[in-house]
Amino acid sequence: MNSGFNPVRRNRNIGTKRQGHGQNNRLSIPRIAGAERLWNEHLGNYTLTQRFVSGRSVTFLVEDSHGGCLHACSVDDICHVLKHVPSADWTGLDTFVLRQSTRKQRILNPAWGRLFYWADFGQAGRETVRSGPAVILEAIDPEQTLKWGLSLGPQDTEELKRLRDDGHTVVRDTHAYVFSVTPTSARATQLYRTLLHEIGHWVDFRKKVEGPADRGEQDYSDLYDAYFSRPRDEREAFAHRYADATRERLFRFGIFPFDPIDGSAGEN
Repeated sequence: MNSGFNPVRRNRNIGTKRQGHGQNNRLSIPRIAGAERLWNEHLGNYTLTQRFVSGRSVTFLVEDSHGGCLHACSVDDICHVLKHVPSADWTGLDTFVLRQSTRKQRILNPAWGRLFYWADFGQAGRETVRSGPAVILEAIDPEQTLKWGLSLGPQDTEELKRLRDDGHTVVRDTHAYVFSVTPTSARATQLYRTLLHEIGHWVDFRKKVEGPADRGEQDYSDLYDAYFSRPRDEREAFAHRYADATRERLFRFGIFPFDPIDGSAGEN
């Protein structure tokens, strides 16, 4: 007689994460073979360009775009903005990267831009081409739509308003906010906000870490640890305040907005 005992049916781990279900097809950013760099320090095919802005040499690393993506800002666009930002605010920040991310990177770690307090940029298996602090602006896919959940905190609500002000089309459906990105709206976000926001992080870092360390007030490593022990929201709030104030000033004086600058017309 069948006892009715079925060990398969009684094992509650079958088909769950505890038994390993889904681990083989989990979406993750793969490590680049033979590369010691972080995935966002790795460069594909790129062009290195140097410009002089406010009397200082600035290096630009521009990766070739692919997969339907494009760089919403040009090197000359960035130079034009830097020319009208106090040079003391970006002292030591002389590397700017127009980066082409992979599809997985855009899904798992999306961003308009990033600040690296230190990075070693180069290609896999090759020597570092550029080291130091850097601002990255990511290539965008104009065909891609972005989705945010409906439960937004105060900071996300403010960011939603900023994106609408930049010209992105934002539609609320039953499950999410859906964003449509165009090259023009992406340029407005990256050039008039993201670039200034990352410079704001750098101003904060210099004020709280590099300045006191240079004056011998405290050990650099202690200052560095204290800086990153602060709540992330506090650091973001400083960068937003800096970007908003600088953006408002540049709009008031007629610097913003401006038409895309042709790549052959250098800014000095």
